[in-house]
Amino acid sequence: MQEVRLLDHATGFREKVIPVEIRTDIFTDSTTRILKFRWRPPETAKDLSFIEKSRETCPFCPERMSTSTPKFPASIVKEGQILYGRATVLPNAFPYSLYSGVIIFSEDHYVPLDQFTSEVLFDSLMAGTVYIKRIQETDHSVAYASINWNYMPPAGGGIVHPHLQVVVNEKPTRFHSRLLAASLRYKKSRGRNYWKDLISFEQNKAERYLYRYGDVVFLTSFCPGGMFGEVLTLFDESACLQDVTEDGWRDFSKGLSRTLESFHNLYFEGFNMTLLACLEKNGEFWVQTRIIPRVSLPPLGTSDVNYFEKGHDEVISIISPEDLAGDIRAFAESSEANYPNHPKDEDTK
Repeated sequence: MQEVRLLDHATGFREKVIPVEIRTDIFTDSTTRILKFRWRPPETAKDLSFIEKSRETCPFCPERMSTSTPKFPASIVKEGQILYGRATVLPNAFPYSLYSGVIIFSEDHYVPLDQFTSEVLFDSLMAGTVYIKRIQETDHSVAYASINWNYMPPAGGGIVHPHLQVVVNEKPTRFHSRLLAASLRYKKSRGRNYWKDLISFEQNKAERYLYRYGDVVFLTSFCPGGMFGEVLTLFDESACLQDVTEDGWRDFSKGLSRTLESFHNLYFEGFNMTLLACLEKNGEFWVQTRIIPRVSLPPLGTSDVNYFEKGHDEVISIISPEDLAGDIRAFAESSEANYPNHPKDEDTK
């Protein structure tokens, strides 16, 4: 912990001490600077008029989707697009990889953070797994997959209509590769699985642990990847995507719905989510998800990403992981009291 001392103009130039904590995750070698500034939620409601205007030309709305979205070649998807419940999978018109799909949640053009039900999340995630399996059947060289979400413009979402992006590759992305290598190093040096040890440690410490649904554990990251923290989700004992059962996806969907409802209560405007998975067991890695809240900062709508993150590969966070966990837990507990039918925390397997 470092202490910055200055003469504060707001208090007649009396000395003020500002703590700066630099955290390094020895597992991933990531660095985050925790600057505990006071986060003030917006005092007035956000102007959401752009949402209604975007509906006029949205390619994902049902009245346009048949003519405004592409289809897969028959060699990959005979039907052209994949349907699962209310979800639809189609090719990404702006692909990030050889195999790049988009999952449209439903016909609803706009869904607030507190209204993503576990059912609609489950349909979309299952649709993504169907697409990934189709790719595996046609190309046996693919070995890694991710399911990604940019929710709303502050998180880089270019289309309001809720959708996920699926990427399937022969090689892992840079961060995924770092996690794979670190998982193996930990096993060789300690003789144990890092992710299993992490769950045990966080549950016992009780500072960043949030909740468990079945085999899916939610906690905040010690060294977060965003200015407003990060929620890490671990699929206990799931070494590859095939290990995640239908019940596992339902459990994740329940916890994700609860987390997004908490984000809404904390005035976050959007988030980025990335689920990383191997398609076959790869060392000691477990399927996992990182969910990073995003906010545009008033009064100018400033981005929450600055030169430290882009130029130095270090994240600035103005809320500590422990404070974020406390806020989410407090809301989760109050929601259980106010809504008796809310799914309960399952702390034991």
